[in-house]
Amino acid sequence: MREFIEISLVVLIAFASPVFSQKVKIPAVIIEIIAGFMLALATGFFIRSEWFSFFSTIGLIFLMFLSGLEIDFTLIIRKFRAYWKVPVYVILSISLAFLISSALNLNIIYGVFLANVSLGIVMPVMKETGITDTEFGQKVLLATFLTDLITISLLSGIAVTFKQSASSFELFLPVMIVPAFIAAYYLGRFLIWHFPDFMARFFDDPMELGVRGSFAIMILFSGLAYILGSEAILGAFLAGALISMIFRGAGKLEESLMGVGYGIFIPFFFIKTGVDIFYRISEITLFLPLLLLLAGFAVKIIPSLIFASDLSPGNLFGFGFLQSSKLGLTLAGAEIARDLGIITPGEAVGIAIWTVLSALLFPTLFRLVVRS
Repeated sequence: MREFIEISLVVLIAFASPVFSQKVKIPAVIIEIIAGFMLALATGFFIRSEWFSFFSTIGLIFLMFLSGLEIDFTLIIRKFRAYWKVPVYVILSISLAFLISSALNLNIIYGVFLANVSLGIVMPVMKETGITDTEFGQKVLLATFLTDLITISLLSGIAVTFKQSASSFELFLPVMIVPAFIAAYYLGRFLIWHFPDFMARFFDDPMELGVRGSFAIMILFSGLAYILGSEAILGAFLAGALISMIFRGAGKLEESLMGVGYGIFIPFFFIKTGVDIFYRISEITLFLPLLLLLAGFAVKIIPSLIFASDLSPGNLFGFGFLQSSKLGLTLAGAEIARDLGIITPGEAVGIAIWTVLSALLFPTLFRLVVRS
């Protein structure tokens, strides 16, 4: 009976959060985190539910899968040389993130957290403000895509090196997922070339072959990454990137997968994040979230000065504000780092609070400076 009540509450939150989000202009995932906190406060038993942890893990994997799926490799290839300052900006930003984390005596993984940017916030805010197709918007997108690609790779590499009792051979094993990714890519292109009618069913099929196939690819790559000693989220991210590369933008398939992910599984992860905040609230100090908020902005705004001759002061600050937004990967990385003992549970909760603050503050500041 209790399990039924728990599932019903989570499903109701997942249903209501996007409706409430439109009313208050706050990302639905932030509402889900707050709702998870309130749920734990009201009930007190979600932390002991095995099914809740299981669905939260699936939600995390699906979140990283969609992060890879959202990356527009066509845009990266097309604009990489034309917008050469953007790759330079990304390199400077990531380098500065690791320098600041070192100067603050923080673990090296904080460099990834500071450098990361949330595509799940950047894309909706840009669509809302109508700048997606402008030169400024394309630069923001390119910087976001490149940053996501690099930071997810760095996160996986750091996680592997921190695993206890890892021999040289065990440290090398995760690299084997790269040849598997390349082989899967060429297999997909071969199937599209020689079996176009069958592959077309991935986009228009009453039995949702595309969703089923994508889900299978996600699970297979996640399992392969785990077997090879890497993190399952890396496999999920690569699975999403694989589908994006093979189909050169997933179109209708992406919409279906977004519906399944954000409509069913991903809310469990964000609600659990809110639950974790509640149970670790005694370990929280505001110092860490505020420190990370300032450091995260510095990491983005200082390198953006490279665009001083190309952007107006408003757009320059807007670039820094929007690139400072954190969400999915930051929360996912904090959970992995906590499980591996890289950071304490209290630090993980502090990072979650920083993530919520950045997701609320920086998009709002971006809207103000860009619209003005």
